[in-house]
Amino acid sequence: MKRLLTGAIPFVVVVGACGITPRPRIMTQADTVAERGAAREAEQFAPQAFLHAERLREQAHSAYRGDDLPVAQILSEHAIAAYNHAFVLARLAKAEHRKTRAQQDLEAAKKELDQLDEQQKRVAAEADDLEMRIKVARDAEPLGPNEPTSPQRERARLDAARSLALQARLLCASTRLLEGEKDTVQEQMKALDALDATLAGRPEVAPIDAAVRLRSACLERLTLTRRAAARDSPAAGAADALLAELGDAGGLFVFRDDRGVVVTLRGLFSRGAELTAASESQLERLGRVAKAHPTFPVLVVVHGPSGAQDEARARSVVHALESAGATRVEVHLAGDVQPVVDPNRQGAKERNVRIEVVFVAPTPT
Repeated sequence: MKRLLTGAIPFVVVVGACGITPRPRIMTQADTVAERGAAREAEQFAPQAFLHAERLREQAHSAYRGDDLPVAQILSEHAIAAYNHAFVLARLAKAEHRKTRAQQDLEAAKKELDQLDEQQKRVAAEADDLEMRIKVARDAEPLGPNEPTSPQRERARLDAARSLALQARLLCASTRLLEGEKDTVQEQMKALDALDATLAGRPEVAPIDAAVRLRSACLERLTLTRRAAARDSPAAGAADALLAELGDAGGLFVFRDDRGVVVTLRGLFSRGAELTAASESQLERLGRVAKAHPTFPVLVVVHGPSGAQDEARARSVVHALESAGATRVEVHLAGDVQPVVDPNRQGAKERNVRIEVVFVAPTPT
């Protein structure tokens, strides 16, 4: 036994004396990891974690130079783990940097889009206003006086004058709804009352010229009121959005005219002024729409033979709308002035008797 030990000692001494202690492979791996391209990114984006890994690798080299191979190996393993940790942190930092830049680009794009949208709204409002001015100017152009003609032609003119007078009254009523307490159409309303009295007497010469002038005057007042509202709130397309909303709801006949967005309803009553269950549902839906769009006052126009029944029906419609949330509702009984089809045709009554629920547009339509 002593001989074996005696023989082994010179071998260890020789190896140590020759300085050929093998370098642990893990140290070479740590050096390779430290030279990867990811290490440069880690040095830039995760400097503290990268410096920690570098210190561990340096400590491993110091342990190796001191012939402490186990410590050198352990430190090299720790260095590799630290490098990988730094690489992960660097990737996260790069991702966060890209996210920040993307958010900045998105915010800049949103800001630019908002500016473009605002410009588009202003341009659309100006275009709508210009279009309405042209329309008003065209309607206001002086017409040559209509000379008396044959009795048949005068009867046709009388019907046209009644229709124009009704249009004028509804336009002025729309203006009054938008203005609230400020009433700038008193003069036009008084003139319309006088015109209606003349028309009721069925004159031999129809006052068609007066009806045209009053319709133009009421349209002008409505345009001026909307123009002022558009300056205070330049958002354009509100009427278009409401038209699309009502159209998408389905089951409603919806269109646009000078007053705003119009919903035409027929067959609302089972008997007298009693609403059917289906019509109550329709009016409730329209009342909710009016509540959701408070800047659109509601004008209810009852078309049909004037009388107590029309007044009762109007009250039923208004009650249903207000119960669902409509706050500004005005009623007008139009009588049989604006038939949809010739009253003498078969089934004309079912087409001509109708209710219009008008959402009066607050800005140019």
